[in-house]
Amino acid sequence: MSIIQHAHQPPFDQGQDIAVPASGTHEPTSSPARPGSAPSGQPDLAAPVFLERARRRSRARLQRSLSIMLRKGRVARRTALAALLAEDGHIGDGRDPARPTHAETVVRAAAKRGADTHLSRSQRRLNRAARRIDRLRAREAKLLVRARYRKHDLVRHPGGGRETVCDVQQHQAALRAQIDGEVARGSRKHQRMPWWIGSIPKLVLIFDFGLLLYFFAGITDVDWSSPVSVNLAFALLLAAMVTTLSYGFLAFTGYRLRGYKDHSGAVALYDLDALTRIGCGASFIGVMVIATLMFVRMRTEVLYALGSQAGVTVLVIALVLAVVSVLANFLVVAIHALDGSDQVARLNSLSAATNRPLSRAHRMREKAALIPYRITVRDRRAHRAAVQAITRAGRHLVAADQVIDAAHAVHQGSGPYSTPTADPNDHDRVAGYRDGQSAPCPDLRPLDTALEHISTAPPESSNPA
Repeated sequence: MSIIQHAHQPPFDQGQDIAVPASGTHEPTSSPARPGSAPSGQPDLAAPVFLERARRRSRARLQRSLSIMLRKGRVARRTALAALLAEDGHIGDGRDPARPTHAETVVRAAAKRGADTHLSRSQRRLNRAARRIDRLRAREAKLLVRARYRKHDLVRHPGGGRETVCDVQQHQAALRAQIDGEVARGSRKHQRMPWWIGSIPKLVLIFDFGLLLYFFAGITDVDWSSPVSVNLAFALLLAAMVTTLSYGFLAFTGYRLRGYKDHSGAVALYDLDALTRIGCGASFIGVMVIATLMFVRMRTEVLYALGSQAGVTVLVIALVLAVVSVLANFLVVAIHALDGSDQVARLNSLSAATNRPLSRAHRMREKAALIPYRITVRDRRAHRAAVQAITRAGRHLVAADQVIDAAHAVHQGSGPYSTPTADPNDHDRVAGYRDGQSAPCPDLRPLDTALEHISTAPPESSNPA
């Protein structure tokens, strides 16, 4: 083959190539005359010495450059270019332009090592992201499984015993259908009172307890300057006993009356049984006794405050407190009797029995529903890191290709300079990657495996609903 010469390079004889000849004999070659050489027609004795020194320097430069690249594991452009030019000086014109040389292979191997270093660093980050995403997916699956199992929890049934949440929900649905059907047909039996009216009995309980405590504290001579005493404890005991028993009996009477409500929303008084009638009579007596206590005690307090000049004021104030006490206690009975029905109360009991496990299941499903968004964010972040790692790894291979092309441009010994590179639009590579089979490429299998695990969920196991 003929080697193309640059215009700025001095002419040289191809016979002076430093490639080792095939045979063991060495034929002397003619060399151009040098300054201080022998006369014309005589061999230059210094030429072999110069060639041997040039060969040693070239070999040392090649060895040093290759050692640096192999030790550092990256392509230093100046070092790699010097190694390629030194190798070309050893090979001469006997090389095959279609095949890469050993130095080119070493340069690409060093570039591959640098690319693998970047990929391994990114691989560790991707592995951590994959483990976190696997934990999130496992947490999501665990929450969904636990939420499905909540309807198999055993709860106390209002009618006694224990049943699963699923069975209690079926009873609740049947009772709800019954109530809705009766309401749709015009029944007023299940009508509820406003929520603020339903809270009045509790306020009455608190007010009665406060008034009775004050009255009993006066009876037991509690010294309010140092109230912590046995007298105060006795007053608290009396007030709590009277308030609790009276309120409980009034509520019991109201519940008994609620069972005799008809579809018009009123209580059928003529259909009351004996126990309910006795309860109504006893509640009336208890209300009057409490009202009398309020009247007497308030009359005494007013007399102590106003003296003998109180007159009619004593009776009015005491009578007002007694009447208010009667109305409040009667209101307790009425609210318990007219607020809803027995079916509505049973429906509330069924709902309260299943409230806790169903609420827990709902919170678990809510947490599980938020996990895919966190997985999506981590997935997108991992893909960006992977693309960035491939791009950074590609810079090493691009540097190797550029150095090899630059060496080709200098020594013109291995084909044209415009060798086509890979098209980045056809595959996941960047401009500068060679498609030759001899060009080393980084191993992308761990990175692809990590991205596959990040992007895909593990197979679901069959679980009972």
